Amino acid sequence: MKKTITVFLILCFAAALAACGANDLYIHDPASGAEPPAAKDTPAPVLTEPDPVVAEALGGQVILSVKNEMQSFAAPDGSGKTILSFGTDTVKVVLDDRAAAEKINQFLAMKDEMYYTGSGAGDGMYELLELATDNYTLVKELGTSQNTEFSCTRSVIVERGDSRILSLRYRVNSYTGGAHGLYADRVFVFDTATGSLLKLDDIASDRAALEEAMLAKMTDLIENDVRYQPVKEYMKAFQPDLELNDALRSLFREGSWLLDDEGFAVFSDLYEIGSYADGILRFSLSYEELDGILREEYLPFARSESGELFIRSIDSPRSASVILVDKVTTDEKGSEFRVFSQGTVYDVSIDSVVYISDHVGFYQTTTHWYCSYLSNAGVQVQTLIPDGMPDLMIRYLDENGQPHSFLITRSGEDGTVILLEEEHVEAVG
Repeated sequence: MKKTITVFLILCFAAALAACGANDLYIHDPASGAEPPAAKDTPAPVLTEPDPVVAEALGGQVILSVKNEMQSFAAPDGSGKTILSFGTDTVKVVLDDRAAAEKINQFLAMKDEMYYTGSGAGDGMYELLELATDNYTLVKELGTSQNTEFSCTRSVIVERGDSRILSLRYRVNSYTGGAHGLYADRVFVFDTATGSLLKLDDIASDRAALEEAMLAKMTDLIENDVRYQPVKEYMKAFQPDLELNDALRSLFREGSWLLDDEGFAVFSDLYEIGSYADGILRFSLSYEELDGILREEYLPFARSESGELFIRSIDSPRSASVILVDKVTTDEKGSEFRVFSQGTVYDVSIDSVVYISDHVGFYQTTTHWYCSYLSNAGVQVQTLIPDGMPDLMIRYLDENGQPHSFLITRSGEDGTVILLEEEHVEAVG
């Protein structure tokens, strides 16, 4: 997709970008034929109280704070070479019902501990460190040139978060030698009203009907959707004794299903029904297709109110009127500012991103904060803002479910923190 930037923003950024490398520059693409959008002033906050109509329609807010931790371990010979990188996202959930939040947080803390300690099968931080040390010693003794740095990281993705359902998908990426690493997903779905971990039998009024509807959808996709057609060839080549229907039915297991903003989904493990190149295969049913099957209390809320996000420095006189629901700190030495909604926005997240060329654009690496909705309210942010390519993004959905994403950067004109729409940025050089 072509990405443009306004002439106004080029002038604003010129001073800040003059000293940056070629890969940090922003350009306006005249060949796109698109007219640059006009710069939009941040309105004065007119916030008094959260909209009671929105609060009644959507229930209490669901807020997630995510702590990103990474540890590195050096080789035992004093060379300083890293032999293991081990990291995780630690989640804290905040709900109106503190007992429900505590129940979820206790469960997640137990899973955090299990991730660190491992299962005794060569996982966990200390077991991986022992494997990495043995591998490094052997490679050094043999004098080979193979990669000796192992890694294991776990990140969290919020698939759905509201006052009915919280779906958290944890992805573990690991590398312990070989041509490539491996990754696996595990999902935990909670009833946010009670804090209980939900099972498949809990969400469906008829478990058998749910499975049959999904199996029919899976079969249709494998037969008619080019993205799923390699499944049959893979099964025939590598699991000829296993019937496709039985392989698909095995996906109905705890940890491999979720409820997201669109509906119900199940997914495979790597190599289960497809090759490594096929990745983790995901099959979905929309909420419309689940009519009469999914329990009504787990259907998503209707979103009717609209809004936009704006930014303001904390020392602005008008900033004092912004109602703050939380503070997000990615770096205690960074700048502080406030992002607030005028009206209502949904599924708000603050994420670290990196820019990848070849038309990929900005890729999310880490989630720092999530809120189910902001309604005439804001969040205070403290972060370092680089002089070149932005590395922090704030996203939300509007009332129609359409995504909006903004990079957090500075104006080259006066140094103020601004929100820049993602599609208006492109790296060159």
